[in-house]
Amino acid sequence: MRYSLPQTRTYARGICILCATYFVVFTFCFLYFLQPDLLAQAQFQFSEGTTEYHPLWAALLSTFLIFLLGVFLRYFQTNWLPLRMKACIWSIPFMLVAALTHWRFAQFGDTESAPSIWWWILLVLCYILLLLFGFAFPDSSKERESFATYAWPNIVLLIFFTIVCVSLSNTNITLHRTLRAARYMSEHKYEQVLDAACFEHRPPRQLSAMTAMALDETGQMGERLFAYSHPNGSEGLLPQLSDTALFFNLPRAVGEHLGYKCGPNTSVTFFLEVASKMPKAKPAMRNYLLAAYLLDRDLNRFSELLLQGDTLSTTLPRHYREALLLRQQLYPETQPEFEDSLLNADFQEFRTLLNKKGTKDEREFDCRSRFGATYWCYYFFR
Repeated sequence: MRYSLPQTRTYARGICILCATYFVVFTFCFLYFLQPDLLAQAQFQFSEGTTEYHPLWAALLSTFLIFLLGVFLRYFQTNWLPLRMKACIWSIPFMLVAALTHWRFAQFGDTESAPSIWWWILLVLCYILLLLFGFAFPDSSKERESFATYAWPNIVLLIFFTIVCVSLSNTNITLHRTLRAARYMSEHKYEQVLDAACFEHRPPRQLSAMTAMALDETGQMGERLFAYSHPNGSEGLLPQLSDTALFFNLPRAVGEHLGYKCGPNTSVTFFLEVASKMPKAKPAMRNYLLAAYLLDRDLNRFSELLLQGDTLSTTLPRHYREALLLRQQLYPETQPEFEDSLLNADFQEFRTLLNKKGTKDEREFDCRSRFGATYWCYYFFR
């Protein structure tokens, strides 16, 4: 659309710069800060592991290429779109960003389905309706409106396109936490792995395995294991061979950490029992086996293994002491006796909450509120 007044032509250039700047800033931040791990996983699977993903360069290159598409569309549509609707030029680049980040990975805890083809058809229809609206209500021929009059409809459209783009992309929190933890594992940032997993109530098996390895690498397996959720029990301690589909090779990393790689169709506890007797087994194998017995709620075998290398004292890791005290309370005849006055006081309080009147859900809520990070809570409420 041609404008006769110089002021209106200045407004038109300002609107185009505003829309382009908004799109570039949003696209780069979205790809670099919010979706780098998803894109790394997508590239890994499509390239079958032959290429390496660099978040910064990938975000810059993707943003630049999609921006060039927007510039091309601007020259193609600039003569017939009203100035109030110049942001429609960027609707197609926004949808391209959504298509770039909509991938789903069910094997890593992503249970949400991808948007169906009907959603994309509906978006195309909405886009056509927007264009028809622009044709039906063109800009005023007098060209006396202020810059704000032209700017605010474009800003509304940009915000709308942003919402649509984000809603169509993959924002599954569990998947992103799993992939973020995998990136931290590849960088040996084990504390960040634990931070990524701490808010996940039903982690997928891969995230549980990365949490276990990060705890052992930081020497906290016996102190913080039950601060995290373990819906898979001992089976979540180790990855499966199929987890090589993750861009971080988790089976190889855990195998190197333990000295042996877990084989297919083998229970984790049985594998750890056998592998711990092998000459190449590393000290971490014993920590994993102790954790497996605790997760299996096998207090007797846990105590037998613990007594082979440790003496019973209050310097043992907290979860080990909790398990020993619980075993002594459940089986009073067991030997040797374990004494920890402070921990015993906590256990008596836990038992009071466990046996108080009310429904099972109420008792579980009270126990988890006070003792949610203890082995006792896992033992009774798993």
